[in-house]
Amino acid sequence: MRVSPTRHRLRRITSAGLVASAALALVGSAVTTAAAQTAPDEERTRPSAKIIGGVEQSNGAHPWMAALLSKGSGNPADRQFCGGSLISDTVVLTAAHCVTGVKPKKLEVTVGRTVLSDKRQGQLRNVLSIVSHPRYVKGNEAYDLALLELAKPVTGTAAVKMPTAGTDALLRPGAQATVIGWGNTDTEVPSFPDRLRGVKVPLLSHAECTATYPGYNRAVNVCAGVEDKDSCQGDSGGPLFRKVAGRTYQIGIVSYGEGCGEQGAPGVYTSTSSKKLWDTLGESREGKRMKQLLGR
Repeated sequence: MRVSPTRHRLRRITSAGLVASAALALVGSAVTTAAAQTAPDEERTRPSAKIIGGVEQSNGAHPWMAALLSKGSGNPADRQFCGGSLISDTVVLTAAHCVTGVKPKKLEVTVGRTVLSDKRQGQLRNVLSIVSHPRYVKGNEAYDLALLELAKPVTGTAAVKMPTAGTDALLRPGAQATVIGWGNTDTEVPSFPDRLRGVKVPLLSHAECTATYPGYNRAVNVCAGVEDKDSCQGDSGGPLFRKVAGRTYQIGIVSYGEGCGEQGAPGVYTSTSSKKLWDTLGESREGKRMKQLLGR
């Protein structure tokens, strides 16, 4: 699951975790090359969110899906550390904990790629700026949202739709949602897939989430998942979504959880329909900049 200064883990991979995985590889463990990737800087952690219990996604199934990569010349599958989603032709939505301490010049984003190592797929873009939610505090876990302003527009690709702020029609407990990503798929030996994977997870009530996570913030979070079906390391920042009447709505951003796919420990997501999440943007210059990027 995700790693954070608190007892809960953010779904992004830490540099320490990468070193440990590399060590396992040296002694003959079946670890993929993705486990040996490097983060853009020392402070950075890789999303500890992989898709547990998921299935491979077909090419082009999610053209708005984004992968955050550390800048470099190596295999993109080894440089991916978080997910994201295209919400306009120049803006990618992700988790704030993915990009805390990261400089835009050390980051690039690919949109519309299903197989990370296949450079023929999708569109690669540099990042012009990074803006995190003004209320996000590292280790606090709430308001885990950031926007990446791309240096050039992504062309010919429709952005994922966002739900209306202040409505919970898409968050009904028991409803099925889907989470996708390139995160870890094995809780015993780290294994990071080259092809995008996804899993359907049930949405849970705020009461169920609070019972597991006392610090859970029902104003800005939603949780989902059951035993053996969850996001995990490497999935952070990626989308939780539902398809309704032929349209895809992103209802959450992979944030944190306790382990991956463990009984009684669902994944926690930043709720994109939270009114408070968006209403608090005007509290700072960064928040106002975020509103500009969102066109609000």
